Amino acid sequence: MLGGPGGDVRGVRAADRHRRRPPDRTGQAGGGDRRLPDAGQHHPRRAGQPSPDPGREGNRTGPRPLGRDHAALVRLLAVYRGLPWPIGEGYHLRVLHLFRRLARRHQVHLLALVHEEAQRAKLPALADQGIFASIRLEELPRRRWLARAGTNFGLPAARSLLREFGGAAGRLGRLAADLRRDLGLDAGYVFDPWADVLWHEGGRELPTLLDVCDCRTLYYDRLLAAPDLGLGQRLRTLQLRRRFRALERFALRAYPVATAVSPQDREALLRLAPEARVEVVPNGVDLAMFSPDPAVAEDPLELLTFGNMDFQPNVDSAVRFARRILPLVRRRFPGVRFTVAGSNPAPAVQALAELDGVEVTGTVPELRPFINRAAMLVAPMRLGAGIKNKVLETLACGRPVVTSPAVAEALHPEAAAVLRLAENDEDFAAEVCRLLADPDERRRLGRRGREAMRRHHSWDAAATAYEALFAELAAGGATAPSA
Repeated sequence: MLGGPGGDVRGVRAADRHRRRPPDRTGQAGGGDRRLPDAGQHHPRRAGQPSPDPGREGNRTGPRPLGRDHAALVRLLAVYRGLPWPIGEGYHLRVLHLFRRLARRHQVHLLALVHEEAQRAKLPALADQGIFASIRLEELPRRRWLARAGTNFGLPAARSLLREFGGAAGRLGRLAADLRRDLGLDAGYVFDPWADVLWHEGGRELPTLLDVCDCRTLYYDRLLAAPDLGLGQRLRTLQLRRRFRALERFALRAYPVATAVSPQDREALLRLAPEARVEVVPNGVDLAMFSPDPAVAEDPLELLTFGNMDFQPNVDSAVRFARRILPLVRRRFPGVRFTVAGSNPAPAVQALAELDGVEVTGTVPELRPFINRAAMLVAPMRLGAGIKNKVLETLACGRPVVTSPAVAEALHPEAAAVLRLAENDEDFAAEVCRLLADPDERRRLGRRGREAMRRHHSWDAAATAYEALFAELAAGGATAPSA
């Protein structure tokens, strides 16, 4: 049985005719064999056959083929904390777009480390996408990950995490051996520092790539630099920074290769572990999903920001614009309006709806109509790390962006060149006013922005980069710094 002893593990299998060994059994749950629907019932496919677009139905053309240099079939295991669904939420976007493309010619299995019952409810919808040849769920202890793990600073945070989760690493070790044997795995992919540590302890025999994505240490460094950070939040941030600094250093030394979304994140990671190998693989954007829509007329006085609105960098950006920058813009353009779109608006964001000219929508069924209607995206972001998907998606729709210099650093130079950048409130308001007064410039920047996305921020290019890295791992061409 593939599940750890006594673990509540459920499997979902898809059609598979390229396995070296016989199919593995579906894991048992509790005292009986509880099976979820076979993913192949809805999307039967063999490894190497195109899978549907996870964020879009009716995609008849599909993505461009991957390059042929690394076409040999690789059997991959992706290890992820939770289930990467729905596609629009945070890091799920990166994982699903990449593996959707890799699954066209390779065999990808998912091991999801879950610790909340609500995560299991996502499984049927994810299985229906036909991306993964199989999906395995391994339950971790139901404890508060960030509140408890690593609080004893007498131990490195990574070792404290292992102590907190007791037998989880041991179960993963046994599961890793079973999965590698039964699925004939060639390489692995691990996402998220917490999962990295647990998987390293148990799955170290499988050549594995670590996707850090964005450097959390850099994120907390920038948060600590915020001038209006309260004392309590500063102390909490210092604690989290110390914890993630230890976790990221541990993980970078444990894996033969790591990836990050931007050069700035790579540099921050290498400061933690200079001996590590870190490659930059930026996020892409779905150019079919995010595209100009001639049927949607531009509102020349509407400004937009969007995203997960309980994420602190997004909260800070929206509040800052509404309360400090928008009044400056309205001195020249009294009729201008500011729309905040996105899920789970924090109380500070909800309170913005009380301001004149501000609308807070909450979750919307589709973002593209909002982007195409707005005159521009405004994102005066001071916090965060990595790459901002909202910027990529807005540029792909042919709309201009006014944002902060730190956001531009994560983009390809050609894409960064079409952004309008400002640091302080007065300069930011001036850039917004310049674009509001010049519709021709808005259209020109929009055309250049979409072309830059097509040339430099495609998911196909990102998947091709990963394909080469997985081929190298499968061939035994990479070793960990600590090996």
